Amino acid sequence: MDAKGKRTSKVKFSGLVSLVALSVAGCVGGIGGSGTKTPQPQNGQLSVSPTTAALRGDDTQSFSAAEGGATTTPAVTWSVNGVVGGNASVGSISKAGLYTAPEFPVASTDLTITAVETADATKTASSAVTLDNPIPQVTTIAPAAIPVGAFTLTVNGAHFATGAQVQFGSTMLSTTRVSATKLTATGTATSAQVGNVAVTVKNPDPGTISSASVMAKVTGASAISVSISPANATTPLGATLVFIATVTGTSNQAVTWSLNGNGYGSPTIGYTNTVGGYSPPGAVPNPNVLTITATSVADPTKKVSGTITVLNPKPTLTAVSPSSIGVGAFMLTVTGRGFVKGSKVNFGGQALTTMFVSGTELTATGTATVAQAGNVPVTVTNPNPGTTTSGALNAQVVNAGPVLSASAAVRILEQSTFGPTPAQVNQLQQTGIDTFLQGQFSAPASTYPAPGAMDSGLGNVQTAFFKNAVNNSDQLRQRMAFALNELWVVGQNKVNDPLGYTNYISALTRDGLGNYYNVMKDVTLTPAMGHWLDMVNNDKPGIGQHANENYARELMQLFTLGLNQLNPDGTAVVDGSGVPVPTYMQNDVMALGRSFTGWTYPTQLGQTLTKHNPEYYGGNMLPFESNHDSSAKTFLGQPVAAGQSTGQELDSVLTIIFNHPNLPPFVAKQLIEKLVTSNPSPAYVQRVAQAFIAGKFNTYGSGQRGDMKAVAAAILLDPEARRGDDSTTAVATDGKLREPVVMEVAVARAFGASSDGTGFWGWGQNMSQGVFNSASVFNFFPPERLIPQTTLNGPEFAIFNTNTSLARVNFINSAVYAQISNGTKLDLTAVINAGTPDQMVALLDTQLLHGTMSDSVKQSILTAVNTSSATDNIVKAKTAVYLVLSSSQYQVQR
Repeated sequence: MDAKGKRTSKVKFSGLVSLVALSVAGCVGGIGGSGTKTPQPQNGQLSVSPTTAALRGDDTQSFSAAEGGATTTPAVTWSVNGVVGGNASVGSISKAGLYTAPEFPVASTDLTITAVETADATKTASSAVTLDNPIPQVTTIAPAAIPVGAFTLTVNGAHFATGAQVQFGSTMLSTTRVSATKLTATGTATSAQVGNVAVTVKNPDPGTISSASVMAKVTGASAISVSISPANATTPLGATLVFIATVTGTSNQAVTWSLNGNGYGSPTIGYTNTVGGYSPPGAVPNPNVLTITATSVADPTKKVSGTITVLNPKPTLTAVSPSSIGVGAFMLTVTGRGFVKGSKVNFGGQALTTMFVSGTELTATGTATVAQAGNVPVTVTNPNPGTTTSGALNAQVVNAGPVLSASAAVRILEQSTFGPTPAQVNQLQQTGIDTFLQGQFSAPASTYPAPGAMDSGLGNVQTAFFKNAVNNSDQLRQRMAFALNELWVVGQNKVNDPLGYTNYISALTRDGLGNYYNVMKDVTLTPAMGHWLDMVNNDKPGIGQHANENYARELMQLFTLGLNQLNPDGTAVVDGSGVPVPTYMQNDVMALGRSFTGWTYPTQLGQTLTKHNPEYYGGNMLPFESNHDSSAKTFLGQPVAAGQSTGQELDSVLTIIFNHPNLPPFVAKQLIEKLVTSNPSPAYVQRVAQAFIAGKFNTYGSGQRGDMKAVAAAILLDPEARRGDDSTTAVATDGKLREPVVMEVAVARAFGASSDGTGFWGWGQNMSQGVFNSASVFNFFPPERLIPQTTLNGPEFAIFNTNTSLARVNFINSAVYAQISNGTKLDLTAVINAGTPDQMVALLDTQLLHGTMSDSVKQSILTAVNTSSATDNIVKAKTAVYLVLSSSQYQVQR
């Protein structure tokens, strides 16, 4: 053997002729690493050196070719067993002749290395190679301590051949080859072996050979024992358990804990810690009985196990919204804690159709009867294992008869939600607008789940947006947040980080019914907006330089004030020549840009704040004070004091903007356009602007400037919004083209789709409104755009063309005749069961058009429905729904 354990070649030349030839030739030819010396080739003949070699698995051997009489080394092609370059089975050989043996020999251990001269393929030469098994290597064994008696040993390492055996001292164990790197073996340790025992692995023939040894420790009988308390325990989700281990027979009381033999646990079964504490997972595991084990550190063979039974928690209710409901179909939102998937809301003891929103929120639909008028107990029951029912809160069923017409209910829901549902229409008719608004103002805000570690792009954020819009109860807050999103634009073409966009849209949702000053400050400080408009890492300028002015300009022009000074009714202030007076000058932009210096990305966990933190979106932007321009400035005619901190100066300049007279009418007009009508009168704008200034509208609002509840109520309850509730008061120029995102969700809500949020984004993109994907800071469409050949403003018509109009119809066709996505399908049962085609169309007229369908459209739809199928009500219903939804009378919200 050589130093590597290779078997040295023993090549014998028999006969006197060979001996003489060697004697005469002397030391000529090549010698391989474990091969033979090659005689000098005759002139014109090719030879390979070495002519034979014996190798072990994964060994290498250099081969060379020579031609007798040639002055240079000939170019050759190498092959193994006729395969050029070899392969994994027989080994590989490089162009330079370096051969690498396979890890384990092939069925035949004899191989042939062949060289073929490139210039003359008739010239070939070969070498014979014999392969043996590799030398096994042992790296670890487990367990390291083996008690006297039967045991199972796991051996890890490398180069374990088929038929390899584990040797324990002088005994060969019954061995199972798991892989080339792992063996398991069973045996029995005797009292005579107490102490260290050598463990080796022996590879079989060809070339049988053993590894170096690793020591195992055989231990004698131990007096150590372990017990735990409690031996068996039960816990609901959300609670924790503590187990105590007691070790006897040794002073070493230390133990290690494991759960289901899986270390400290996993997200699906929960976790145990180093001191015996157990925390359940987020949902009941299956199976729900787990094993917790304490193992003695002094003697790892001594251990004891107990059981943990995990149950669903007992739910707790904190609120039911709305607290007052009318007779007929309704939807409740229940908040509390301890809710799980499978929880059921009970209404007067009857289980409702319930949707799990989160561990603190459920929504449920049902029907209240006349007999239930008065207080009805609402409870939540969690499912098995461990089914329990919460305490009760009361909802009041009102049976005063309709206080609002169906058409009025549909219209206000179109303006204040992502679309009416039959249950909402019924409830609004029964309980009135005030109860509806109070319920919306108190509804729990929709949330966006924190992105997972592997999330990339905005797909999950966009899906969560649509899931919330279709299913959740805080519809007015979400519509306000969506409108603000189109005003305070951030687009995924530059901000594609899911954490950044989650924090941005969460701020808009949180502040949508809060205060506009909070909108201004919270969005300004999101890293998403900072990155989008370059406020992040905006450096204090040097002498003769300017700070970045991008955010400063867009904040004033697009988000708050507009280019021109405004009268209280939103009309432009003009000079003596009729030219609009600018709101601000370039000096104001430059000053505001300097005020916005010094902000950087949040600091990543474990890092230190620097002047330019690396890009990260997990929180608000942070100030780096030395990078802030704290000199005195004049902004919009007002002084900005010197010496302010980065945060103080931000508050100073935002307050100047917040108190500017342009802000109320600028914001009021754009929100009216997004919710109610593209052409509000100046008087309508002024009334809403006054509610913004006062922070109060009737009984709504806090009385603080910028209160968004007051603004929302003023928009929705204004006489211009409510004219048209009675068709005799409708004005032809009122209303707006449904923007694609709102139209998509409205269709799903109108026909009872329970959605996982998938499918909508792609359809919206086809209609030029892929939510959160605006191409620029100017939104998908501008707030002012005249409809061609008219004097009417129609912002949404900026993205309405031949292609997008067809995309709208294609969306409706897919939604009605197939599905929006696998997770979103319409339920047309109510239309199918409505009765005759006349009754189907009448239902759709009320539900979708609040009774305004023209006679000509109605007759056209009835003609199509009556000819669609002689008897099939499903076909008739689908035809009717498709034609109503794709009609211009539905596409324009009035």
